[in-house]
Amino acid sequence: MSLRADALYCLLVGVVIASTAPLTAPAVRLPALVVGGIGVAVVLWSGVVWRLSLRPSMGSLRLVLLANLLAACVLAVASATAASVLVLLTLATVAADVAGFAGSQIVALKRLAHEPS
Repeated sequence: MSLRADALYCLLVGVVIASTAPLTAPAVRLPALVVGGIGVAVVLWSGVVWRLSLRPSMGSLRLVLLANLLAACVLAVASATAASVLVLLTLATVAADVAGFAGSQIVALKRLAHEPS
């Protein structure tokens, strides 16, 4: 369940990032093509996470957990360079959301570890 929710969240966020790239690029001080590319990459990642959710394993949960931790750190750093307080708060909120998904994967890993093989 954790991976499916994560995949849907990534899909939604990726579409929003890609579709609003020309508007948001100046606020994050990146070229619109880079912001759009990030959005497309997030959409593609959502597909990977969805596929992993079909047969969850310790390895798939760990992979997504590490990706979420990395993404949360990148978002936190990006928020520090944001052009406005609103952008800073938005990026920090998304970082917290992603960290929350990482937490849910830690819980899922613990449950999976205690299940009989």
